[in-house]
Amino acid sequence: MKLSRTAIAAAVALAIGSATALARDNSYVDSTTIREVQQTLHKRGFRAGPIDGIMGPSTQVALKSFQQSENLETTGQLNRQTLVALGLQPDPLSGVERQAVYGRSTVRKVQQTLNNRGFHAGPVDGVMNPGTRSALRDFQKSENLEATGMLNEQTLAALGMPAEPVVSAERRAPVYVVATPSRTVREAQQALNQRGFQAGPPDGFIGPTTQVAVRNFQASANLQVTGQLDRQTLDALGIRG
Repeated sequence: MKLSRTAIAAAVALAIGSATALARDNSYVDSTTIREVQQTLHKRGFRAGPIDGIMGPSTQVALKSFQQSENLETTGQLNRQTLVALGLQPDPLSGVERQAVYGRSTVRKVQQTLNNRGFHAGPVDGVMNPGTRSALRDFQKSENLEATGMLNEQTLAALGMPAEPVVSAERRAPVYVVATPSRTVREAQQALNQRGFQAGPPDGFIGPTTQVAVRNFQASANLQVTGQLDRQTLDALGIRG
């Protein structure tokens, strides 16, 4: 079947656009990487078509569905954030990103802090699971950080956690961090109670009662009603977290 010039031009434009996006993200992608993507999508329940290493329509549709499920920009392209969310982290030099790994204790503290702030990170188990990454992305967006869903010094600082020592992916070692109630949450609870929003006892943890109070306050202040202690809500409460 012969393709029209218009169809060929559209295909070339799509390929150039995808290549440009990948180049901008510094993510080298070849047919082997695409096969890994297709396999990963299948394992996660997204039908990417045959595992052939070709970015065909089925694979792009599956990518869009995956990106939507991960609250990423729905492009159908293999940009860096999508590769990270899939667990594939290419490196310009070796094809494997040698990213620093935080210890399980640090991850547990991050999960607890996210839960305390109303970002649902799931169980506090020290595992960077999809729920934790999704909560991290939501938190990073609320703080105007790059929404990667990965831990870095900027995100830890925004969470009120000091920079922790890290280890390379080849040499994992535990980092011991003592998890404590959040002073920022306690101050928010006190401020909410003082303003007549029943946030419960100021214990430094966000429970159902505190979340309801946060939502009611956000609605009264014409803020986005999320139940999360994001920067805008803390500023409206007069808290410098």
